[in-house]
Amino acid sequence: MAEIRETTHDDKPLAATGDPAHAEYPRFRLMARIEHMTLLVSFTILCLTGLPQKFPFSPLSQWLVGTMGGIEMVRMIHRWAAVVLILGTVYHLLTSAYRLFVKQEDMRMLPDLKDGYDLRDTVAYNLGIIEEPPKMRKFNFGEKFEYWAVVWGTAVMIVTGFILWNPIAATQFLPGNFIPVALEAHGWEAVLAAVSIVIWHLYNVLVKHRNKSMFTGVLSHKIMEEEHALELERLEEGGDPWKVVPPAVLARRRKVYFAVASVVAVLALILVVWMFTFEDTAIIVAPAVTRDVFVPLATPSP
Repeated sequence: MAEIRETTHDDKPLAATGDPAHAEYPRFRLMARIEHMTLLVSFTILCLTGLPQKFPFSPLSQWLVGTMGGIEMVRMIHRWAAVVLILGTVYHLLTSAYRLFVKQEDMRMLPDLKDGYDLRDTVAYNLGIIEEPPKMRKFNFGEKFEYWAVVWGTAVMIVTGFILWNPIAATQFLPGNFIPVALEAHGWEAVLAAVSIVIWHLYNVLVKHRNKSMFTGVLSHKIMEEEHALELERLEEGGDPWKVVPPAVLARRRKVYFAVASVVAVLALILVVWMFTFEDTAIIVAPAVTRDVFVPLATPSP
């Protein structure tokens, strides 16, 4: 089978050899695959520990809580997974900054008019109005929508999660009714995210195409032709998978980037630790206390 193999240096392009019909084309770099794995693990744990708290009376929820060692352990695991999610978000921002300022790549995830045209033509093709599907770029309109949905959902979960984790501190600068609002927003955003992942994302990557590119880094010719025909044409014409920067220029930009990114990363880490350690009210559940209560006997009816 002809295939594309990644070189030892992540900045170098990959090339196809042999029969194009059986070739594999570069899709995701190592940085993106690390991000995806971090998100996959943290999101799964957050769902398994968060949804039982959203629906505590469900038999499945009660079984999960019991299996994981009780509600205290579930809440603790949930918060550690949240920290991993936040650190993964910081990592994503830093790698995005690297691509933008060091590699000076285009912001391919930003929606534009072509995405609107592609959506229109895809609907028309599925309805049989036109004979050919639209040719789409490396990231099509559906993938961009899903990406920005993750961005929005993660932002909502982090903000509302901070409020719920630190209710006393939050009410120092927010009205008290923000606590129940944050609880509802946090819970239902989690439900929406879980449903969209199961119905949309997993269907597209596991059922429709069995797309393993987030683990392997490469995509088959068939999927490229169906989902990213313009990118396929560009690669087959000899285009580089990613922008190539002269080594001297790359080295100079990296010096500046790593100096700034190191400071930002340290500050972000300090902020995360500070945000989630200065108040423990939301972590500790008050122990049950037994009280003697005197209830008068009911007066017999005449």
